[in-house]
Amino acid sequence: MFGTNPKTGLTSSILPHTILQEIPSNENIKRKQTEERKNVRDNLEIQAKKMKNLSNAKFPKAKEGSTVQLKIPDIDRGRGDPRSMVKTSRTQPSGSSNRKKAKNKKIEIANVMAKVPCINSYFKANNGNNVLNSPEKTSKDIANSLITASSQTDDLTPSNSNLSCYRKNINLHILNDDNFVDDPLVIEQANCNTDNTSNNTLLDTMLVSSVNIDVNADDLFPTANNSLNIDLPLTSIIGDVQTTTIPNKDPALWDLNENTRDYITLNGFDQNLKDTNFSSSKRLCTKVIRGTKKSYYRSFHQNFIKTKLINGKEVNRNYIVYSNSTGKIYCAPCRLFNDTNSVNTFANFGFCNWKKCKEKLSQHENSINHKNCVIKMKNRGNKLGRIDSQLILQVETEIKYWKEVLTRIVAVVKSLSSRGLSFRGHNDKFGSTHSGNFIMCLELIAEFDPFLANHISKFGNKGKGSTSYLSFSVYEKFIEMMGEKVKNTIINEIKNAKYFSIVVDSTPDISHTDQLACIFRYVKTNGEPVERFLQFITNSGHKSEDLADAIFMVIGENELDIKNCRGQSYDNASNMSGVYSGLQARIKGACPYAIFVPCAAHSLNLVGEYAANCCTLGTEFFNFLQALYTFFSTSTYRWEILSDYLTNSKNKTVKRLSDTRWAARHEACSSLSQNWTELLKALNSFVENPIENSKTKCESTGLIKKMNRLEMCILVSFWNDILERFNSTSKKLQTIEIDLTIVINLYTSLINYVTDLRNTFSHYEKLAMEKSEIKEYKVVRKKKRKIPYDESCQGDTSFEARESFKINTYFVIIDSLLSELRKRKSCYDDINTMFGFFSNMIDLPVIEVRKKATKLQSQYPEDLDGSFINECIHFHGYLKSLPGIVSPKSILELCKIIEDHNIADVYPYVDIALRMYLCCPVSNTSAERSFSVLKRVKSYLRSSMNDNRLNNLAILNIECEITKSISYNEVIEDFAAQKSHRKI
Repeated sequence: MFGTNPKTGLTSSILPHTILQEIPSNENIKRKQTEERKNVRDNLEIQAKKMKNLSNAKFPKAKEGSTVQLKIPDIDRGRGDPRSMVKTSRTQPSGSSNRKKAKNKKIEIANVMAKVPCINSYFKANNGNNVLNSPEKTSKDIANSLITASSQTDDLTPSNSNLSCYRKNINLHILNDDNFVDDPLVIEQANCNTDNTSNNTLLDTMLVSSVNIDVNADDLFPTANNSLNIDLPLTSIIGDVQTTTIPNKDPALWDLNENTRDYITLNGFDQNLKDTNFSSSKRLCTKVIRGTKKSYYRSFHQNFIKTKLINGKEVNRNYIVYSNSTGKIYCAPCRLFNDTNSVNTFANFGFCNWKKCKEKLSQHENSINHKNCVIKMKNRGNKLGRIDSQLILQVETEIKYWKEVLTRIVAVVKSLSSRGLSFRGHNDKFGSTHSGNFIMCLELIAEFDPFLANHISKFGNKGKGSTSYLSFSVYEKFIEMMGEKVKNTIINEIKNAKYFSIVVDSTPDISHTDQLACIFRYVKTNGEPVERFLQFITNSGHKSEDLADAIFMVIGENELDIKNCRGQSYDNASNMSGVYSGLQARIKGACPYAIFVPCAAHSLNLVGEYAANCCTLGTEFFNFLQALYTFFSTSTYRWEILSDYLTNSKNKTVKRLSDTRWAARHEACSSLSQNWTELLKALNSFVENPIENSKTKCESTGLIKKMNRLEMCILVSFWNDILERFNSTSKKLQTIEIDLTIVINLYTSLINYVTDLRNTFSHYEKLAMEKSEIKEYKVVRKKKRKIPYDESCQGDTSFEARESFKINTYFVIIDSLLSELRKRKSCYDDINTMFGFFSNMIDLPVIEVRKKATKLQSQYPEDLDGSFINECIHFHGYLKSLPGIVSPKSILELCKIIEDHNIADVYPYVDIALRMYLCCPVSNTSAERSFSVLKRVKSYLRSSMNDNRLNNLAILNIECEITKSISYNEVIEDFAAQKSHRKI
């Protein structure tokens, strides 16, 4: 406007041209302000210099340690305060001074260390370039060599001799097309000049800077204007990184030294491929589509590590390692053992050209350099080929020695625990006659084992503070570990079988503590049912609610599912078998498929007990058996006389009765039946002895009177036959392989047997007369009944002694046996209705098989599919096709046929149904057997044993088959892992 440049704040004006020229512009104002500020700053600097010179002249600089007087300003001084104060001058050193002192200190340390042999000289050969051992080197060279050697980065820190090659590799890396450059780099020079002095200055700077405490990164790396652009992390160039024992998982962060190579070659490396996010490997790529350049991303994928051979076999590339920090992949052997003079992208810089990944990987793995690196890594891993092989041999010899010691100790612990024997004695000293079984076994082995004898002589009685592995704490640890290993084996078997049943029972131990035994029944993979002891539960209570809580606790602690429970078996106590509030009802509330099966052996004992107490003479008979045993056993003199009469007899001596074991009643009855004559002679000897006391004569006379009755002799023969059959059946019912079908058949056979005995009274009467030589029954005077005036005695019947005994005793006992057997059998018939058709499937028609299978499938809809019905029909035809010799006789044989013929995949639901049926227990005798082990393990000498040790010793003894299968090496390795601070 007006032919001049516009001024600030002017848009239009009517002023003349001359006036407008005098108005200053915005640029002139800013320029003038800058000049004035500069003048003010210069004046202030001149004034400050003058003030400093005057202060130095008036107040000279005090030396360190000198005393000076300082004036206190009036504004800070109180009315009574002095005008000045005396201080001692002390100079605070600067940062440069500290660095100089640190550098001089390192040089002094280097001079001292130069005179001391380095520990590395014992493990690797001297290459002749060790600066510390050269007296001609200066202190600067020694310091530089010490720092460089301590960093252990010979492969990354180049020497003067190969500097040109090192720089050449860096430039080649920049020009290599195998990697994408994320940010454009300013590259002015592609090839390095080995005569360039600036490069030598760079190397000197790197070496000198490594001595200082504070390293300046700007002095070590060239800038963007220089000819080098290095794509390496800072730590890999400086080489002053603190090394660790275990290398980083990231290959880009590996500290390439001898320790890293040794660790990785011996322990391997992680490919970093599991649970890894490969987002950092994403790279931007361009692609021309229809003349248009479009950008997209490529990233690493796990398929890159797989290669397919010409025959179609897939092979993993185990040498690839992924770097999370750089998003690139490296070749681990080449990364560790690549030659510094060769260029290898997979070794030095990492590979990330995912477009050509498979092609480049194929070229790399077929290259000679890669194969040489792999061979170097294999040879490095060979311990005998290493320089420190003598040290490794010494360590391995030490490990082998202690393993031999522990093997013998584990063998002794396994033998003693599997037999329920005690370990400790009065003391734990070798050579003492009061030491326990553990020390005794070691001493016995040492008599024939020179190795163990030498070890005991060295470390036997050294006491605490010395490692010998002969103390009680060591075998207690082995007991705990082996017990846990057996328990875990059982738990794993239960989980593999899926379906299981529970058996529980309780008893007091020697310390009057109630112990609840937990037994699990399941079917193994070979189709064999087993019952395993798991643990004792202390003081669980006797109420059904407390018992249920204890069982749920055990199932939950061992990570089992109560929904897979298919059976339960207890005794006939009301707190166990109660339908509404008993233990079986509470278990069914958690799992409706858990069928309750009363203990068949216990039920058979109850049948005999009810029959024995159903009549007067029956009760008197068993009381007589107990009285006879008591008479002879209460006196050693009487027992000696009885033994004299039984010397020429092969029969057993008298036995006592038992309330729980009816086998003992059979033994007592059998002894009386076989030794009837000898017992009468022994009793008569006491009566005829004139010097015998009257009490003994009276007792023996009473026993003789009872034996001289025909009724008693008939009951002896009768009960002897019945108890013999009951005893054999009870032993069969106590086996683990039995199922409900066999239980029903055995009960049916007993019913038929007792029914046949009803018509054999004359046979037993004849046997009794021959044995006792008594022909008449005891006549009991009948009590006269008072007859009312309106009645007559014509309707009264009177029996002879024989008929009275037959009707009121013999038939009553038989009827009681039949009634109880039928009652107990009916319970098992109701349970067996669902699965019983498997036992006679061959004889059933197809329509009946379909009907039974449909009913069973409706009862277990969550376990059996609708195809189960067709499988049963098909399986019915398969069984008919088998030869008669192979034809199964029981459900257990059916299950074994499926496993032996490997047809479980053909009939999967039939196999499931058979396994559910076989896992149902029919008795709780396994819990009863565990009580016998409890008495041996927790005896009166070991009554203070804690619960954990009791469970470990009990499971090792009861499940001795699993205990014997434990490997010595596994136990020793676990022990070494937990006790790594010890010698092993």
